[in-house]
Amino acid sequence: MFGNNQQSNELYLPVPPAAAFSALQGAVKKRFSLKSADDFTMLCTFSSGASAFTWGEKFTAQVVPAEGGSTLKVNGVGKVGGQIQQGSRTAKLIDQLFGDVTSALRPA
Repeated sequence: MFGNNQQSNELYLPVPPAAAFSALQGAVKKRFSLKSADDFTMLCTFSSGASAFTWGEKFTAQVVPAEGGSTLKVNGVGKVGGQIQQGSRTAKLIDQLFGDVTSALRPA
């Protein structure tokens, strides 16, 4: 259970890539610290702060075109290895990001 516990996940979104990337950037700015965003590659890097059990996480997220929409791919890893709760916290933050992006894109 020790180690950096890298987490990866992806989410299909039935919207054009540009709309998905815009929603991704908004969701990242709401919950994380945005480090960089590239409109050409639709890639962003961002991080979370420390929690009670971890020193925080680093993430990369990219929107890639998919048939009929887009796929959001996210990778996250702990800033410091060996934290017991790291894997579950990283997975939880990715799930929250997916929820924020989906909420921003979902028709009212």
